[in-house]
Amino acid sequence: MQYRLDNEEHFARLVLTGRFTGLDADPVRRVIADLKQGQARHCLLDLTGLEFIDSAGIGMLLVINGEAASAGKHLAMLSAGGQVRKTIELTRIAMIIPVFETVGDYIAVNVPEAALAKAHPCAPGEDPLAVAARALKVTAAR
Repeated sequence: MQYRLDNEEHFARLVLTGRFTGLDADPVRRVIADLKQGQARHCLLDLTGLEFIDSAGIGMLLVINGEAASAGKHLAMLSAGGQVRKTIELTRIAMIIPVFETVGDYIAVNVPEAALAKAHPCAPGEDPLAVAARALKVTAAR
């Protein structure tokens, strides 16, 4: 299996490609290290590039999830196709790690500040009363 980290605006995308088997302990260690060291609270395991996963790979996904939870991170998976999708469905791992069909679906559910940022005048973490006070000052100055 190959692994890379893509830091998106509101979450970290952990992209897995190739074949995910019991022989992939080293890439899994890198995934866990990146999860623990990263600033993002929300992490998405992108499985769309996986061709194959075996039961050991499923077990390692559970280990990654446990390590993410212990680091205070929220982990989810982006759905794969073919054998990988079938294995994920058969093992019912989605009962433990949420699975999403698209990145948009993931953002809408797990990163609400990304969806609200387009429609709301407040920056993430900004006090709405401070925004209202600024607006009143601008109006009063006119």
